[in-house]
Amino acid sequence: MADKSSVQITPEKFMELVKTAGEEDLRVQVRAAGVGPVLDGTFQAMQEHFLPEKAQGVDAVIQYLVTDEGQEYAYTLVIKNGMCDLKKEKAAGAKVTLRTDLVSFLKLIGGAVDGVQLFMSGKLQVSGDMFFSQRIAGFFKAV
Repeated sequence: MADKSSVQITPEKFMELVKTAGEEDLRVQVRAAGVGPVLDGTFQAMQEHFLPEKAQGVDAVIQYLVTDEGQEYAYTLVIKNGMCDLKKEKAAGAKVTLRTDLVSFLKLIGGAVDGVQLFMSGKLQVSGDMFFSQRIAGFFKAV
C-alpha cells in the first residue's frame, strides 16, 4: 500500500480532476490521498497563485471551515500589504467566514461550480461581509 504522503499531483492535474470527477469519485480519491494533505496543498496553491495587484488596499482575514466526515478543517488567509499569508487555524475577527463540505469546497476552488450556486443551494454558508466574499476569487489566478 502506498504511503499517503508520497502521493504527489500538480495543482493543474488536481484541478482537472476536480472539474471532471463526479462528487463521490472525488470524495473517495481525496480521502484515499488524505483529506488534510489535500487541503493543505490546495491552500498552499491558493497562496502561491495570489495576485497582489488584484488585492490592492485589501486588509482582510478570510476564514475557511471545511468539513468532512464530521471533522472540521480550519484555514485562514490573511491578505494585507500585497501579501497573502496562510494559517492553519481558526481566526478571531475574520472579515468573512466561508463554511462548506469538502467536495463543495474543492469544486468551488477548482472553478467547477459557482459560489452563488453553492450559497443558494445551502452548501456554502457565508458569515461576515457578504459583498467582500464575492471578490475573493478575483484575488487568485485560476489554475
